[in-house]
Amino acid sequence: MSNIGIIGAGAWGIALGINAHRNGHNVNIWHYDSKKANLLIEKRQIPALDRVNIPKKINFISQLHEAINCDILIYAAPTQVFDQITKEIYKIKDLKIPIIIASKGIDTNNNLLLDQICKINLPNSQPLILSGPGFAIDIANGLPTALTLASESNHLLEQVGKIIANNNFRPYYNNDLIGVQVGGALKNIIALATGVAMGKKLGDGAIASLISRGINEIIIFGLALGANKDTFLGLSGLGDLVLTCTNMKSRNTQLGYQIGLSGEYKDETQNLTEGIYTTQAVYNMSKEMNLSLPIIEAIYNILYNGHSVDDVIDLLINRPLKKENF
Repeated sequence: MSNIGIIGAGAWGIALGINAHRNGHNVNIWHYDSKKANLLIEKRQIPALDRVNIPKKINFISQLHEAINCDILIYAAPTQVFDQITKEIYKIKDLKIPIIIASKGIDTNNNLLLDQICKINLPNSQPLILSGPGFAIDIANGLPTALTLASESNHLLEQVGKIIANNNFRPYYNNDLIGVQVGGALKNIIALATGVAMGKKLGDGAIASLISRGINEIIIFGLALGANKDTFLGLSGLGDLVLTCTNMKSRNTQLGYQIGLSGEYKDETQNLTEGIYTTQAVYNMSKEMNLSLPIIEAIYNILYNGHSVDDVIDLLINRPLKKENF
């Protein structure tokens, strides 16, 4: 039995907590708001996990020091507060334990992957990346799910993998932290694009084309950062991309769909859809590296330059003809 601390009491964090509880571990889930933490203790349900009853032995807390007093820490809060929260953790304790980073995205302030931030802010910790095709509701309900668990240390993968795995939750090991993170982050941008195509009723062929060309852009970006190309053919690459881009359970696909219906993006404050932020980071980084990523640039123009969906589609379709390269 291990003590598992989880940062983030949303659907993803709770689902991972339920999975850890099934394995017989003690689970403490941290919420930044004490009133909401108490409400979770009382209600034992959240709307995003419809009809899932959270086991009573899972504890909800609002004191950060209690969450990090554990054997393994799982980070499942938004990507854009990872830098801030890990700095707060270091003020409390210099962690020397495994940290499973289960959030998908790129920090927009630093244009850094989360394991890079972890190594800066918590230099003595042992970061792992959990990514791949899994929805919180399915994991919470105990449906079969296979994901990628990445670390530079094979020993650490074996140690942590045995703790989180069970008959319906299977981690596959990978040493490519860059590739696993890039696949998980950029698939959200492509999901925005396929959602737009759904909203515009462009047909299944358009969605398949966006997925196919989208994985190409993910590979181009990943290789520029030093990733292994083979990673993008696995669970955290193609697997996650296909699931997210074809399913309305994804917030990114849902947002893209609404954009497609309305013809433009209407900015909403406090929007937690991760693809919005990842688009900004990837666009800025790709310009610095002189990379051509047409789909990602198209989504950036919709989100940040106010371009209409019709104009962006017209530009994509009328790009110069070229050989299909991978």
